Amino acid sequence: SPGLLGEVLSFSVHPELVDEVLRVGIEAMGNTSTVTNVQASFINDLRRSAGDIVSATIQDAVTATDSHPFQDPIRRLRSLLRSSPSNALALLDLAQLQAAIGKNKGADRSIRMALNLAPNNRTVIRTAARFFVHAGSPDQAHQLVRRHPRTGSDPWLMASEIALADAAGTESSFLSKGKRFLIDQRNFPIAHLTELSGAIAMEEIQAGNLKRARDAQRVALLSPNDNMIAQAFQHRERFGIQLESPQILNAISHSNEAMVLKAWTEIKPDAVEQHAKAWHSEEPFSSRPVQLLSTLYLFRGDYVTSARWISAGLVSDPTDRGLLINQAFIKAHAGQRQDMVGILRRLRAGQSNANDPYALAIEGLYEYSQGKFDRGDKLYEFAIEQFKQLRRPDLGAYCQLFQALAAGDFKHPQEEGIVASANISLNQYPTFDAVMLLAARTAPDLLAKVPIEGPMRKLSQLIFDPESNTLTIEHGVTSQNAKSVLIKSKNK
Repeated sequence: SPGLLGEVLSFSVHPELVDEVLRVGIEAMGNTSTVTNVQASFINDLRRSAGDIVSATIQDAVTATDSHPFQDPIRRLRSLLRSSPSNALALLDLAQLQAAIGKNKGADRSIRMALNLAPNNRTVIRTAARFFVHAGSPDQAHQLVRRHPRTGSDPWLMASEIALADAAGTESSFLSKGKRFLIDQRNFPIAHLTELSGAIAMEEIQAGNLKRARDAQRVALLSPNDNMIAQAFQHRERFGIQLESPQILNAISHSNEAMVLKAWTEIKPDAVEQHAKAWHSEEPFSSRPVQLLSTLYLFRGDYVTSARWISAGLVSDPTDRGLLINQAFIKAHAGQRQDMVGILRRLRAGQSNANDPYALAIEGLYEYSQGKFDRGDKLYEFAIEQFKQLRRPDLGAYCQLFQALAAGDFKHPQEEGIVASANISLNQYPTFDAVMLLAARTAPDLLAKVPIEGPMRKLSQLIFDPESNTLTIEHGVTSQNAKSVLIKSKNK
């Protein structure tokens, strides 16, 4: 039917599915299926361009001059919507691409149209809420989900409400009910409790309830999706849980976001580049993969490519903290004071306490670029001291690493002493970022050991009973460094 064909054609927005969508479209035109004139035109346009279709990423935008590469999939979606104007999912795809190229007003209209067409669709509600957060309205996102009549019985929406309450800086209305959902898990398949468990785990860890946080995280990892795998990787040190079960390893291999984080901790810059680009292709409106890519190119000293990614990323999110820091760094390194000052003004307008040490370090870099080493030294010292006051000595050591590299770039007369001091701090407070930076720069006089993770816990344990010669599995978070197989003693 035309309606079903319209749903299939909507998947052509994903570059990896174009060939399959085209196959179905050609088949529909070749048999007795009813194909509208607009759909037939769309299929023919897709057939003509199929040989040239590539993944539309911001990487393509670095050389684009006349139009953004996302314009092609946007045109295809608009053509599709003329044929199937009630396709709410196509409207969501259109909104995300519009947001990625900075057309937030158009994206807002598309989101609201999708909400009007499918006000009870979970995907539509969650995507709309995510867009409102992206657009700087977390309160609106939270109210959308909190007030929806479906949220009280839907664990997916409940998970969104808990996370959005945190983003909006208010109390969750469904946190207690969500915890009760986890106690009685019989009403839902475990996969439907994944994100709810993960949201509760983050609330518990912020409240200092580590045991409850680990128990909730264990449930989240029984059938993990991309979001939960990424959360587990990002906070694995806080949870202290090994990510080694078959379902977790399988989920990691199918998540570009998780593969990026994994490659970063394994100090594999080429793999970071590969998976970050794929992640960005999947989520073009998200600034996180662009942050990582621009940082990687900055580490390598490829400031031209880094700057292009930053500029394109700031189109989607002009206030992104990480991108502004990277952009100001590049301007300072090039000695472009006026541009640097303007960017730092925007940076300091945000979280001034957290952002100020970064700004001071960047100002120190600029002074180095002008040969004013005494002034640069003082600014770096202020930055390092502020990181320590924020109880982030690891960031202070990371800052010293950048200072040492800048001292070499601009021939600081005291370079040897700066390098020696940086080495002491790096070995006292090692970070994966510092090791990745040194791997990219191959600076022989600077060394940083890879951080050693503390003792980890398992999500389950095998119990062997020698008397009955049986092997059973016991679910639950184990003690630190527990054995994979526990042999049951005869006395128990």
